[in-house]
Amino acid sequence: MFHPDLIRHPDGCPALVLNADYTPLSYYPLSVWPWQTAVKAVFLDRVDIVAHYEREVRSASSSMKLPSVIALKQFVRPSQFPAFTRFNLFLRDRFTCQYCGHPGELTFDHVVPRAQGGRTTWENVVTA
Repeated sequence: MFHPDLIRHPDGCPALVLNADYTPLSYYPLSVWPWQTAVKAVFLDRVDIVAHYEREVRSASSSMKLPSVIALKQFVRPSQFPAFTRFNLFLRDRFTCQYCGHPGELTFDHVVPRAQGGRTTWENVVTA
């Protein structure tokens, strides 16, 4: 019987990236690197392998199991200010309309309209 990782294509083997203190680089969505980036980071000695898939990749002179979880060797300080994105706005507002409380078909709205000088900031935009 074959292990599922042995027949999996390498593109289906991403690596979860953890910070040097073994916490995720970001909480939602988690940081994930393609297998090529993870392998390169291993060879450049920038990460430690925490766990690996059974799937191997080979070169002419060596082979290695693809890493499934890696931890950076140098700590990356998380940003104090999250990026202003549609997804982060919906996350802040718990994926519900701030006017009626309905959770479906979301967009966003400027409290003070842009035409009246309202800016696209955390304080002036809500999920609608």
